[in-house]
Amino acid sequence: MDNLTLDDFALFVQIASAHSFSTVARERNVAASHVSRGMARIEAACGLRLAHRTTHSLSLTEEGEMFLEHARRILGEYAQLRDGFGGRSLHIGGTVRISVSQLLAEYVLIPKLHLLGAQYPGLTVELQVEDRVVDMADESIDIAIRAGVDPAQASVARSLGSHGRALYASPGYVRTYGAPISVQDLAAHRLISNASTPSHNQWDFRVNGEPTMLMVKGKVQVNSSAAVISLALGGAGIARMNDVIGQALVDQGKLLPVLPQVVERGSHSIFAVILSTRHRAPKVLATMDYLQTCFSSFAKPSGEPGMLLRPDRG
Repeated sequence: MDNLTLDDFALFVQIASAHSFSTVARERNVAASHVSRGMARIEAACGLRLAHRTTHSLSLTEEGEMFLEHARRILGEYAQLRDGFGGRSLHIGGTVRISVSQLLAEYVLIPKLHLLGAQYPGLTVELQVEDRVVDMADESIDIAIRAGVDPAQASVARSLGSHGRALYASPGYVRTYGAPISVQDLAAHRLISNASTPSHNQWDFRVNGEPTMLMVKGKVQVNSSAAVISLALGGAGIARMNDVIGQALVDQGKLLPVLPQVVERGSHSIFAVILSTRHRAPKVLATMDYLQTCFSSFAKPSGEPGMLLRPDRG
């Protein structure tokens, strides 16, 4: 095994995650035969069969699972060493991978991404934009941002603020259909619901001091919080959404609040979660400063956000 390189370990981790030589070949922009030869070289160096191959798939042997565990550990140790030495230089560079939902990427991070690039020209940002909760270790994510969700395998989280949820509609919709003046009026309106997050379809109100809940199955349903906002902006109906983003769109004249006097907004925390092995890396610390700027409108006025230590889950 003396001839194995860091890239061999990285290649094996890629193959194990993709279960496919052709997928890894596309990611690396090389021929599939090049990846196959790399796998053969790794197995020859180990003197063991590390994977079962079929025409359409690849799965690890017991020895392959063991090799994968050590490969990830070696790559993680190297990343810590590299980041540690990076901290002794005034230059901040490298790649920071951020996992973020489509909604927060579109309305919060992307509009201010130029600020980070201007301050740290040597820093490359890779946004992984999707609503699912990622496995940070397996997918090499440096920072995961989620509202109300603490991703697994995280040990350090920084609060970025919080938001509520309220009802909004476009001025065009209100001109066409009018505005409801009571919770009961919503039954006659076109409502937009979230097909992937059932809790978002539980609309809470407080009427004359009494809590009231409406379970919504909208005339329009979509599996993305960002698409819910897009539909509301397009006049498709009344939607329940992040109230910080919603209020910003109200201020721009793009949306109008609906039943603001009775809507129960609630409170949903937003965290930036970092693996314990990476939270002191200079590139991560620099990116966290940027995130605090992006989420300033979500921050509570009571003071600086703190670091919350959480036990490792795996």
